[in-house]
Amino acid sequence: MNCDIRAVVVRWRGGDEVRRCLLSLMELGGERLNRVVLVDSGSGDGGAEGLAAKFPDVEVIALTENHGFAHAADRGAREGNEDLLLVLNPDAELTEGALDNLAAFLDQHQRAAGVVPLLEDRDGASQYRWQLRRLPTPTRLALGLPGSSAFVVPPEQPAPVPQPAAAAWMVRRTVWEALGGLDPTFTPAWWEDVDFCARLAGRLAEPDFPCTEGFWVQPGARVRHIGGSSVSSLSDAAFLTAYYRNLLHYATRHHDQRAGIIRSGLRLSLRGRMILRPSRRAGYRAAVSAI
Repeated sequence: MNCDIRAVVVRWRGGDEVRRCLLSLMELGGERLNRVVLVDSGSGDGGAEGLAAKFPDVEVIALTENHGFAHAADRGAREGNEDLLLVLNPDAELTEGALDNLAAFLDQHQRAAGVVPLLEDRDGASQYRWQLRRLPTPTRLALGLPGSSAFVVPPEQPAPVPQPAAAAWMVRRTVWEALGGLDPTFTPAWWEDVDFCARLAGRLAEPDFPCTEGFWVQPGARVRHIGGSSVSSLSDAAFLTAYYRNLLHYATRHHDQRAGIIRSGLRLSLRGRMILRPSRRAGYRAAVSAI
């Protein structure tokens, strides 16, 4: 069964990388890409209007306020009825055949909830250590760390991955809707993808859930990922505060009985970073105050 694809790109300010992302979708998306949606999350810089003029075949949704990445992605996903959703960061670019490769994998693996490509930087170096992770343990959360890397070397064959970064996700609409999409309480960004994967893992055994397997990685599909598009628009204090506040939000939801211990450990680890990284001391101090 060949399913149509709806691509959702969320923009918040940023620069020329968004244009390159959209261009890669229009030129390399393949026949199954039914719709490309750009959701501008209240940037207020005229960029959405400019991109709408340059890409008339792209549906542009310009939100008046920035309610975060999850809110914008959910808005872009819910407007259509395509069977497959591609959530793509604005600083990511498709390579030839990547989208068809991902969709073909889901055609052949009906039990899988979603699939991701391998991300690589501009020089072709794999980002698998950052991209493909296990779900974080309470100990790692207390240390202010995400889940550990799921692979010691870049995978060469398709393999399950508990928590891929949402820089490039292809997920079945039935799964997205069963989970209610991304949780917009993780604002403005970060940890909403970890939360989605944790909720997914918790429901795979339910008899009425659409799938029995989580995400897989398909190494035959590659996506270039620059990284840092949203971070560059934030101060260090704003980024660190949002990141660690959302880490604690995740911990409270998924490890509620250990949330107090995790919070105490996190505050201690951030104070340690203030000493070890004096150039970022103000940012870590702001994060400690916020949690």
